[in-house]
Amino acid sequence: MVTSAAPSRSLLPHFLALLYALAIVYASLQPFSPWVAPLPGTPFFLFAPWPQYWTRFDILANVVAYLPFGLFLAWIPRKRDASTRLMAALVGGAAMSFAMETAQMYVPPRDASLLDLLSNIVGAGLGGAIAVALARSLRARRAITVLRLRWFLPGKIGDMGLALMAIWLAVQVNPGIPLFAVTFDPTFRADPAADAVAQGAPPDVAAILVESAHSAFQMLGVGLFLGLLLRARRHIGAALLLLIGAAVLVKGLAAAMLLKPAVWERWLTPGVSTGVAAGSLLLLATIWLPRPAKVAVATIALLSSLLTTLLAPELLFARAPLSAFAWSYGHLLNFNGLTHTILLVWPIAASALLFTLAGRPRWGEP
Repeated sequence: MVTSAAPSRSLLPHFLALLYALAIVYASLQPFSPWVAPLPGTPFFLFAPWPQYWTRFDILANVVAYLPFGLFLAWIPRKRDASTRLMAALVGGAAMSFAMETAQMYVPPRDASLLDLLSNIVGAGLGGAIAVALARSLRARRAITVLRLRWFLPGKIGDMGLALMAIWLAVQVNPGIPLFAVTFDPTFRADPAADAVAQGAPPDVAAILVESAHSAFQMLGVGLFLGLLLRARRHIGAALLLLIGAAVLVKGLAAAMLLKPAVWERWLTPGVSTGVAAGSLLLLATIWLPRPAKVAVATIALLSSLLTTLLAPELLFARAPLSAFAWSYGHLLNFNGLTHTILLVWPIAASALLFTLAGRPRWGEP
């Protein structure tokens, strides 16, 4: 039976806000070099002249980037009025954006701008407004409570696991990567003639095998990780279908806006499709194992998905196909760098959480 006191102890919004804040820091400050003090007489960005060149896409990107952050911040207060939630989103978003814009003054590749600060504050405010609307809706609050407490295991570890799954799902919005992979497609060529020649060449069996193993390990690891967060094993099938369906949906919407149709067609390569199929079969065979065994298998699979890239270094250091994007703005460069890093770090973070569970074999049992 779900108790009314359980939601107040949930740290899910705290973990989501923390992980998203780390993502903002990375996206705002990469490439993290060179750190150079501003030239003498350089005005502080708040008092600098208004930028001469700006686009609506720049403003929209800055608004959208801070919208989830404001939503998570406004979600943290429990049993607070609308003004308190909205203020938490605005103050938190303004403080984060101000810190990032100030730091960008010391990274010459980045540009600090008052327009960016205002756009970020607007985005955080919109996220806070969404949180307020959800908090005022009894039906929405009840649906979130039922989903969290009846489907997923309680406690801080459960909250952290759900936060990691949310980050994994958010990263899938990048259409330049396959669904179950940690790298971009290194074989993409912007030149159609060169790409046609490459397609006429005999397939690289070794590369296909590495890509298949990579996708299979990811499918198995992510599936078992999600299964370990569920209260009942019978829900794993529906949960996986919902997760994959949501990832494909957000990836498809992003691809329709950002990628050329020919590039979107390359999403399901033979290696990826074979790996996903093999990983699904392995998942069916391992999902009924005892919890300690599933923890061990999931950890091995996730770390193996990362280690398989060492067999093909071109996968590990592959760059996103920026030339394939219809909008070649700096925000896409930052987004791709952030995506690549999260995809490489996520298996390690998920494995660390699973190592925590390894010492608690009865975690989650009634």
